[in-house]
Amino acid sequence: MKVAEIRRQFIEFFKKNEHTHVESGSLVPANDPTLLFTNAGMVQFKDLFTGKETRKYVRAVTVQKCVRAGGKHNDIENVGFTARHHTFFEMLGNFSFGDYFKTEAISLAWEFVTKVLLLDTAKLHVTVYQDDDEAYDIWHKTIGIEKNKISRFDEKDNFWSMGETGPCGPCSEIFFDRGEKAGCGQPTCKVGCECDRYLEFWNLVFMQFNKDAEGTLSPLPKPSVDTGMGLERVASILQGAASNYETDGFVDIMKATATLAQREISPDSPDVFPLRVIADHSRAVVFLIADGVLPSNEGKGYVLRRILRRAVRYGRNLGFQEPFLYSVCDYVIKQLGDIYPNIVQTADFIKKVVIAEEEQFFRTLEKGLQILDTELKRVGTGGCLSGEIAFKLYDTYGFPLDLTKVISKESQVDVDDQGFNTHMDQQRQQSRLSWKGSGEEAHQSIFQQLAERLKRQKQEAQFVGYRTTQCESSCLAVIITDINGKMELSDQSPLKKVESFQAVFDRSPFYPEGGGQVGDIGTVRGPQFEGIVTDSQKPVEGLPVLTIKPIKGVLETTTKKTYQLVIDSHQRSAIEKNHTATHLLHWALRKTLGDHVQQAGSLVTAEMLRFDFTHFQKMTPSELTDVESSINDKIWNSQPVEKITTDKNTAISKGAIAFFSEKYADKVRVVSIGDFSLELCGGTHVNVTNEIHLFKIISESSIAAGVRRIVALTSKAAFDHLTTQRTEWEEVKNKLNSSDLKEVQSKIEKFMSLEKELKKQKESIKSKGLNAEMEQLLQTATPYKGFHLIVGKVIPDVSGMKKLRDLSEKIRQKSPKAITFLGMVATDRQKCFIVISKGKEAPTSFNANIALQKVVSEINGKGGGKNDMAQAGGSQINGLNKILEKASTLVTEFEI
Repeated sequence: MKVAEIRRQFIEFFKKNEHTHVESGSLVPANDPTLLFTNAGMVQFKDLFTGKETRKYVRAVTVQKCVRAGGKHNDIENVGFTARHHTFFEMLGNFSFGDYFKTEAISLAWEFVTKVLLLDTAKLHVTVYQDDDEAYDIWHKTIGIEKNKISRFDEKDNFWSMGETGPCGPCSEIFFDRGEKAGCGQPTCKVGCECDRYLEFWNLVFMQFNKDAEGTLSPLPKPSVDTGMGLERVASILQGAASNYETDGFVDIMKATATLAQREISPDSPDVFPLRVIADHSRAVVFLIADGVLPSNEGKGYVLRRILRRAVRYGRNLGFQEPFLYSVCDYVIKQLGDIYPNIVQTADFIKKVVIAEEEQFFRTLEKGLQILDTELKRVGTGGCLSGEIAFKLYDTYGFPLDLTKVISKESQVDVDDQGFNTHMDQQRQQSRLSWKGSGEEAHQSIFQQLAERLKRQKQEAQFVGYRTTQCESSCLAVIITDINGKMELSDQSPLKKVESFQAVFDRSPFYPEGGGQVGDIGTVRGPQFEGIVTDSQKPVEGLPVLTIKPIKGVLETTTKKTYQLVIDSHQRSAIEKNHTATHLLHWALRKTLGDHVQQAGSLVTAEMLRFDFTHFQKMTPSELTDVESSINDKIWNSQPVEKITTDKNTAISKGAIAFFSEKYADKVRVVSIGDFSLELCGGTHVNVTNEIHLFKIISESSIAAGVRRIVALTSKAAFDHLTTQRTEWEEVKNKLNSSDLKEVQSKIEKFMSLEKELKKQKESIKSKGLNAEMEQLLQTATPYKGFHLIVGKVIPDVSGMKKLRDLSEKIRQKSPKAITFLGMVATDRQKCFIVISKGKEAPTSFNANIALQKVVSEINGKGGGKNDMAQAGGSQINGLNKILEKASTLVTEFEI
């Protein structure tokens, strides 16, 4: 059974069993700072399991795309070496949210495995948690599995937790016996052995407890089911493959790569390893970029860059000397585009990102080779390359340790493996410290506790700001933060004076920050209380929280008192203008630049709007003018702005644009402008575009590879900006005593020409001065064994080290047999510099860098360089004379 058929059969089977098919969530978890990437099928349902969210269905089936390449789940270095490690994989899963439990979950799994996949029951084994007698009895008495095929394991293998606290429960796993040939041959080999004989392919998690901070387990009111079956792993079983890489999901990509490399590669060829890496990594690259991740030096972008570069460097093993991965990615898109249409929609952009990163990395590799070549020459035959250098080549330039070893061996140089591993362990430890995985440090925040309490009490905190700018409301809760940052719930605001506190009301017109739009501000007034609302946030879905600066009185949580909540209408109006303008900008950019443009972030305030988008080139003046003109045309033609609520699938089927970083419920708010812009958006907007009045771009810049940023103004802010520009223009004309633009340009060109001429004169004078100093130094040269030793202190100059280097280079050119020691005290007399160099015909045994390291301590400095030139700076200026005095003695230490 092919991968595509397994995927289809799984979805159809559970749909027939009353499960709602839910599309895969993004690889970038929405509103989940605890998780780097989506690494399991249950991630998009976390809030359902914790009770923070409810949906119209209680059963679901998914095929979830997953990435494990960072933090706790970091499989990247194992990919290619093992049979089943991947950076990107698909997880088949069926879920029950307080509906069915163990009996039906086990029965459904067994029916699918034996009746649909037709796996031989004689080869199937199961495991249960050691204390889960219920699951054991279901497998044995209900399903009919022999006792000798049911194993009990402890919490390490068969108990799952969402985090240190929260929902958890026992697991039951299904294993396939691949036969003695796949085993280790040990008489103790059985289910749970580390060898490849017994392959676990389906895990059923029974979430029936809630774990508190003390580790106490309490029964959940609605036990749930979370299952996961790796698509690649079950395909290897059904296709009789020894590894996942021998299934059709990978073989076809590997064949395409081999064709690109113009190679015939058999399954047992050494070249099959790079093909495995490229096949796996190309899939991860395609799906990460499609979900909005771009190569960078930190976070998710850094992981993507590592994956992409690892594929490229193993491509060199196949003979690729120029970009190729973008072509492999094109094949991945064609292979999986029917299942995941967003990779087809973003195909051109994906390939542009990949080829740009490949070109940059090939240049980086060349630089790494130069560094390695220099280090090998320095170490010399029979020496050992330090672990620090080997790790630098790996971490900065993408050199795997084995590549460094191969190149070093050619120069008869060993590599310090232990030192390399020490630096690698340090990096891994740092990575763990800076990363929090799904549930790694999950905890029930005070806002989550409050949301659950309100839900139990059947109280609701409603946002009513779409319909009104003010309302009467009762306070449901007050949250006070002490001087140590600890938060606690209270039934009233502090009696003593505080900077601010937070509060939740049963009805609030204040828009809580989200989707790039900042929260509203305004006032709260009521019986014996007055306060200013300085911010509005939504720390938990469905819980608008206001930050209030008290002016007088005490705010109380009682239904007997109501408060008047009023937003700042002037600020809200300005925000609405900018938010609707952001939608217009998105539309205009796609119209002008192409459909590859995707939103990569935004900020909407009362003062301005900022829009980040995917695009590779700096926008030209004509493109910016076109975008501005298109937007202002739609503003002045009074296009209607409509907001409706509908289900997500209907909205997307009508062409509504959704964003990877946002999490949408089944019912979504859709904002349409005329007949040309349709986006899923929860923000507030104008009713007609002419309310925006005017749109003006004030900057366009790059913020990352493939990501641009536009900052723009609307309405009065745009007019004020244009007024300021006109004032500044008048000042320029007056200072240049010019009447129009043409005359200003003419005078500026004259000034630029004069500046260029003055710079030439300055360089000429400087060069003559250097030549004069060089001649003086050459006259002091001391002959020694066929070469000349030149030692001197140079006249101080503000250029400092640069002057020393320039002078040393001139001497090297004029006197190729010279060895030179030049020193200089900085003009501020706070530091000094030293440069040691030699000409092309000077003795090869003399090494400038080694000589420098022997004396640099005299100036309490540090520095380095190559064998023909090295430099250093230091704070002990008195030590400079000592170095120059030692020059002749130092030279004699080399065997010349």
